[in-house]
This record gives sequence, structure tokens and C-alpha cells, in this order.
Amino acid sequence: MRKEKIITKLALCILLFFSFEVLLFAQTNNNNQDENGIIVSLIKKAKYDPIDILQPADKGVYEEEYISVAVKIYDKKIDKIIIYTSQNERVEIKIEKDKDTYCQTFNFPFGEHSVKVVAYINGEKKARKKIHFYRKAFLSKFYKIVPEGYEKKFFHNGEFDKMCSSCHDMSVNEEEGVAFYDVTESNCFVCHKSLIYKKFAHAPTVNFVCLPCHNGKIGAKNRQYKGKSKFLYPDPVGNTCFKCHKRNHKIWSSKKVKHDPVGAGKCNKCHNPHSSDVNKNFLRKSVWKLCTTCHADKSSKRKYISLFKTRYKNGEEIEKRFITGDFNCISCHNPHVSDRKFLLREKFANMRNVCLDLASSGGRW
Repeated sequence: MRKEKIITKLALCILLFFSFEVLLFAQTNNNNQDENGIIVSLIKKAKYDPIDILQPADKGVYEEEYISVAVKIYDKKIDKIIIYTSQNERVEIKIEKDKDTYCQTFNFPFGEHSVKVVAYINGEKKARKKIHFYRKAFLSKFYKIVPEGYEKKFFHNGEFDKMCSSCHDMSVNEEEGVAFYDVTESNCFVCHKSLIYKKFAHAPTVNFVCLPCHNGKIGAKNRQYKGKSKFLYPDPVGNTCFKCHKRNHKIWSSKKVKHDPVGAGKCNKCHNPHSSDVNKNFLRKSVWKLCTTCHADKSSKRKYISLFKTRYKNGEEIEKRFITGDFNCISCHNPHVSDRKFLLREKFANMRNVCLDLASSGGRW
């Protein structure tokens, strides 16, 4: 009887030991999933699918309007793929024998979008893949808030770099502080050349000197992304901008009144640090639209013209452009800093009463 009890206890111990090992294995596996996140799941999933969309990531959030779509082919019998976008664009790509990854760049406006890829073998549909992503706007009440289910995702992590290295040199060949004589020699250029498609481009961008800003560091506003990408930039970006724009920093630091984005170091809220079609200051919108995105109560220029005309009729000295409407917010206000209330410009001292009346009325006169 005693022998049977000993055998039973021994069996229970063995069972408990193996249960503990199984639990330990499961926990370790889960931890790995957490550490590598979506990339690991994508890689595992890709092994079982004939095709996969590597970029943009499904449910990802992006900021630039030009986005490259990268498609991986796993079935060597596939001889053609067609990429469809939610912008009603269609690109047909013939598959080459020694190539399994294909990239195509598209232009996407703000908002939710999708990309669908259909694969064919001898004219017959073999596979279909579709993903959704979101392009966020820095300044828009409609596209500033990211919808539920979407989140910022990063490409430059180890696994994706390995995938692309069969075609691209994924190393950084930039010499610190030295512009490329020929920017096409930059390893960043091939995939990111769309950054200079616009009319005006920031000097670091046009020269593909990327690392002074994209140094992999984080700031107070993006600590949650630490370690997610090799090319993060510190947010807020102010201190990074002032490394080159030292004169602005010196002047602005001495002023009494600072515009909120300037004080917060959010230069990129109004300026696109890469390029712009608006003007040489790389504004995201024209001055009037940019200012009234936040100061919506002052969005109607007609109200201002009406007030200026009334004061003109009452004998006040008013510059012609304020009566005809040939002005914008920065005609009176310095958008960055000032020693005067309401960021008024010194040179418009003769307009002081008019401007103060406008501001004090809250734009609702």
C-alpha cells in the first residue's frame, strides 16, 4: 500500500514538472511576440501566403503624402501582380525570375486609405491581399485625430531591413555633416526621393543629410516609440531645428511673447521639415489657412476688410492693402515671437489701435 502511494506521489510530481515547463514555454513565446510585435507576426504569416504587402503596414499611421507600397512574392509561379489603391490607381507589374519584392510609390491625401494587391498565374487569379492605413494631418480638425484601431508603425527595424537588403543597401552611407555631391548616391535616396518632389525643399532634405534630425533619439513627446526605429527624431523638434537656426533661437529667446507652437518647440506643426509646395518657408498651408486652422474664429477676411473700411471712412489712416484685402495674418502679427501683445509687429505701430480692437473683440464683431 505504501509503495502505491509513493508511485502516485512520484507521478504527480512528474506531471507538475511538465506542466510548469509547458507554462514556461508559452510565457517565453508570448514575451517574444511582445518584443518583436507586428514584424514577427508579419514574417510568420508571410511564410504561408503566396504574397504579402510589407509596406505600408496594415492599420499603420503615416505622415508623408508619398508612400511606397512594397509587395513580397512567395510563390515563384506567380507571373503578374496588380496594385490597386483607394485613389483609383492601378499599376500592373510583371514578375521577374530573380526578383521577389516589388515597390511602387503613390500619392495619398489625408485620411483613411487602402491598398489591394492581386496576384496571377497564367491569367488566373491566384491570391489577393488588402491592407488599410491612415495618413494623419498635423493641422486639420478632420484628419488630426487618428481613428480607433490605427497606430504609428515603423519600417526601419531589423527584420524589414534584412528583407530589403537583397535589392537595397540598407546601411547608412551618410558622412556626418557632409552633403552628398550626388544625392542619388545616398542609400536613403532610392526609397525616399519623393520627399523632394515638391517645389521647395529644406536644405538637409534636398542634400539627403538625414541623420542630424533622424538620429534615433526620442523627446518628451514621443517617448513611447523608444527603440521602435533606427531613425526616430526627437519630438518636440525645436532643439534640433535650432542647431542650424541659431540666429532665430537667439532672437526669439529674448522676446516677451511667444506663439504657442514656438514655445513648445513644435516647429513641424506649421512647417514641413522636408519640403512644401506652398512657399520657401516650407509651410504646410498658405498663411491664412494655416493660422485659421487653429484660430477658426478669425477665418473670414471679409470681417476684417469691413472693419478697416469703416475706420477708413471715419477718417483713420489705413493702408490701402488692408482695405482691398491684400493682406494676411502676418501682415500685422509675427507668427513666432514679439515684445508686444498679440504678437504684433513693431513696424505696424500705426495700426496698433485697429489690431488691438480686432483682437480684444475676439473676432466676433
